[in-house]
Amino acid sequence: MYLVFVDGMAVRCRVTPDEAPAWRRLSPLPLDRLAPLPALADHLDRPDVVRRLADADAARTPPDQVLAEVRSLGVAAVYDPATATAVHVNALNAVLARHSGSLAITLGVNALALLPLYIAGTPQQRDRAGAVLRAGGSAAMLLTELEHGSNLARIATRAVPDGDGWRLAGEKDLINGGRRHELLVVLARVDSGADLGMFLAERDGSVDALPAWRTLPTAAADISGVRLEGTVAQPIGAPGDGAGVLRLTLALSRGGIGSLASGAASGALAQAVAYARERDVYGEPIVHLGAIAEHLFRAAALDVLVAAAAVKATFLINTLGPAAAHATAVAKYACCLLAEEAVAEGRAVLGSRALVEEFGYAARVRDVLLYGVFDGTSHILLDQLQWRLERFAAGPGRGEDGYRTLAEAYATGPQPLVHVARLRVRPFAPNPAVRAATLAAAGARPAVGALATLLRHLLDLVGRARRSGRWATDQAWRFAAAGVLAEVEALLAAVELVDPHGRVTAGLPGRAGEVDEAALGYALGWRGAVLAARVDDLAADLAADDPPGPGPARTDDLIAAFAGERAPARAALRRWLTAPAGDRSRPGPSAGAPDGSAERPAEPARRPGPAPDGPEERPGTAPVRAVPADRSAAGASR
Repeated sequence: MYLVFVDGMAVRCRVTPDEAPAWRRLSPLPLDRLAPLPALADHLDRPDVVRRLADADAARTPPDQVLAEVRSLGVAAVYDPATATAVHVNALNAVLARHSGSLAITLGVNALALLPLYIAGTPQQRDRAGAVLRAGGSAAMLLTELEHGSNLARIATRAVPDGDGWRLAGEKDLINGGRRHELLVVLARVDSGADLGMFLAERDGSVDALPAWRTLPTAAADISGVRLEGTVAQPIGAPGDGAGVLRLTLALSRGGIGSLASGAASGALAQAVAYARERDVYGEPIVHLGAIAEHLFRAAALDVLVAAAAVKATFLINTLGPAAAHATAVAKYACCLLAEEAVAEGRAVLGSRALVEEFGYAARVRDVLLYGVFDGTSHILLDQLQWRLERFAAGPGRGEDGYRTLAEAYATGPQPLVHVARLRVRPFAPNPAVRAATLAAAGARPAVGALATLLRHLLDLVGRARRSGRWATDQAWRFAAAGVLAEVEALLAAVELVDPHGRVTAGLPGRAGEVDEAALGYALGWRGAVLAARVDDLAADLAADDPPGPGPARTDDLIAAFAGERAPARAALRRWLTAPAGDRSRPGPSAGAPDGSAERPAEPARRPGPAPDGPEERPGTAPVRAVPADRSAAGASR
């Protein structure tokens, strides 16, 4: 079951396999195996809990009663260093954000704050953190200072030696849990030097809570400041290793932000669909209006794209640790951007009601805006992505596609986060053009082949920009190209998790749900064409720098290949939206059928790969462990 607001009333709706949240549907591992998540999800669906979360937002006070209830259901085990896994943390992020952004970040900050302990903390520090969590406490990460913003190299907070220990002095601001959380993980300048250190402290009389900020999103969360006046602290790792520990922390945490965005997108879609099915203005539910249906098609497509990128990043973290940094950067940037669009599509469905607090959607409009600035703004992520894009363009254009490693990741059960956070293996970033070519060769889907060609065009443009000098001098052009890369990566992740041949290539059994297949078709047809147009715009902008001669190839043929996906996808999604409640789990023929009428094709033969009892270890990958049982997308929704 799930709960949504329709005309200000909480309505309980039955979940069919294709209407469970997208993170849950696409996860290779069924959510039911991730205790205590099923109990937490069921509790948050209760009407009284939904009301109390909304009341907390309205009052701008933390939802203490709900926090106490989820703690009684065992939420501390998700973050406790003795039991935490990336799969549990990120799956819970998606569950929480679907219900309440305030609750999601109030709990989710525990994972961010404790990552330095997973990475470099001593056993004694980790044990102490676990004891605080099990006693009902929480952790906060103290990074930013109001004067210096995202430039952490300029922070003024200092850690000064004091006998055998250290003391902290300075102010941190815009801190999640700044007034309330007991464990404080603090980035500080080591003495008066240039080195940074990460330090563990606990709230005591030397810690002053500064006033809370009235933020637009997550109104019930405690976003405030902290003044440290000689606070006793212990270094996490060596005192001068703070910058390195922080870099590894963000490489892991950004995948979790993608999962928060996924929960936000799924919650928005569920509420918009329920509203459209119930709202009757012109003699029948508005879901039958073409314009309303189109908004819902787009929201469904975006929901799948966001979830696919978030799930992929999660399972790569689970086996590769910080070596999954490219996937987590993609998830952080693309998931947040696309989730904002998904919420906007739902807002168009609800109209003015989306802006009225009592109808429940206004909080979604506000809360989704936060994720794009959590753990680094979009510009910081684009800078990281453009660095990787330049290397893709400078590479040979051939090489390993990475699908053996991805298959191993999807076949691996939850691993201790304290183990994977300390892995140091070669960064996993196979060339996306090579990966797209593998996917195109595995099936006969013109739109997937068009993605491969689009990526080759993009890499060719980057090469031209490097040769002309434009790449070195035009940050805006670099960032625009990097944004295209991130969104294409999200499409590739969805192909790998949803397309029948893509699932085989990624080592996944079974078929995805029919609605997910239709949503993927719509996403390829819509976003593929949008991205092709953006590549054309990049090419036109670059043309003035090129010497006389033939200009770069245009993407007209690619747009036509993408457009072929949209008609069958629309037909399948429309059947799902308008079908009687008992028929929604199977909305009709697969969206991949050219005329929308053929039966679903037989499942493709599984790609040869590691034996079910576990793949062998090899250089550049982490040891993995296979998990037996039904791990299909359909199984994940049960």
